[in-house]
Amino acid sequence: MNPIVFCGPSLRAQDIVPYNGFEFRPPVRQGDLYAATRGGPRAIGVIDGYFDGQPAVLHKEILWALTRGIAVFGASSMGALRAAELHSFGMRGVGRIFEAYRDGEFTDDDEVALIHGPPETGYMHLSEPMVNIRATLDQAVAQKVIDMSTGARLATSSKARFYWDRTWLSLLADVGDPKKAEELALWLRTGKVDRKREDALELLKEIDAFVRSGAAQAPPDFHFEWTENWHNAPWRNQTASIDAKATAEEDAILDELRLRGDYARLRRDALLRLLARGEQAAPDRQAIKRAMGEFRSRRRLMRQADVVDWARENGTDIAAIERMIGDDAVVETLARERDAELHRAILDRLRELGLYPGYRDKALVRQRSPSLSAPVPRALIAVWFFERRLGRAVPRDIDDYAISIGLPGIDRFYDLLAHEYAFTAGRSTSDDSGLTGENGLT
Repeated sequence: MNPIVFCGPSLRAQDIVPYNGFEFRPPVRQGDLYAATRGGPRAIGVIDGYFDGQPAVLHKEILWALTRGIAVFGASSMGALRAAELHSFGMRGVGRIFEAYRDGEFTDDDEVALIHGPPETGYMHLSEPMVNIRATLDQAVAQKVIDMSTGARLATSSKARFYWDRTWLSLLADVGDPKKAEELALWLRTGKVDRKREDALELLKEIDAFVRSGAAQAPPDFHFEWTENWHNAPWRNQTASIDAKATAEEDAILDELRLRGDYARLRRDALLRLLARGEQAAPDRQAIKRAMGEFRSRRRLMRQADVVDWARENGTDIAAIERMIGDDAVVETLARERDAELHRAILDRLRELGLYPGYRDKALVRQRSPSLSAPVPRALIAVWFFERRLGRAVPRDIDDYAISIGLPGIDRFYDLLAHEYAFTAGRSTSDDSGLTGENGLT
């Protein structure tokens, strides 16, 4: 399963775009990390989390995830706090804020606290976290915008405020000298330091590197105590109840497959995915984009709302869809890497299905057929092949499509199409159904 990252105001929308293989969830609250662990991701990242007015994520949830072989990373905000408290148990802290808490430079939770708007506003900042104020004042002193004593005084006055009331306007009001306040305000337009964002971005890079390396989380060296409070946690039991309901429904569907004779075939397909996961292959982001595009185009899911509706109709969620797409990307990546090795196995499978003689006979006939006397425009022949023969839209990247079917590139693909077009043109209209339909292999 793809890495899961809990984040909110510490990152901007554009920051997560490069990590389309990750599942991003809202700031973590109590029970959320436990629920994420049940899905079995390779890694969980904690950046932002709720604490004021909502129960915060428990240390025990993180410890439980570690005992399940899941790497848990923390940075920036709630993640930095929990990582400082649990790094000796195996949680991985990232960034300067984590280091400051770990080393005792920071001791108060309010250093990272802020008030922000709802997700619909992009978690708009309504106050400024103290760690950003400190980093910005240090930068202003280093660039001689203010002197060291002014920087220390402004840090002290900001710290004295309740975290809801820490803003750049309130800081500027504390400067005292209107001219210096104006100079600082002008500098702040481009000079502000967002330490929480810097650390959050570093966490994403660390998780990405961990996943790509294929490394495994080291077994914990502590014993997880199954306490009464843990056993009776309402969110834990609620998750188990939902899982039990889903399991009963899924068992009934599997029985239906058995009764209709489809179970064995689908089990073989599922085994391929399972074996591919075991290879710990890390598809590049382009492979994931291809798999996502193929998944959506085949089902005509043009909008994100269509994807959500499809997930609901099929008794699943977006996280599961992303897992399926990730599996498809891994399988396709491995298939491309080992295409030549698979040729004999493909032919053996044709023999097993009883289709080998039909394909062989048609291949021999095609080899003896004449070539076109004049070249056909590539755009025309592409439309003929994809829309008429395959019943699908012409791919945006035909070169990539050629590689996906085991060809070295687009030129070889069009040579093949031209020969097929000439072969088909010489056949009767009644025999123009194509190899796929004639042989029954789908």
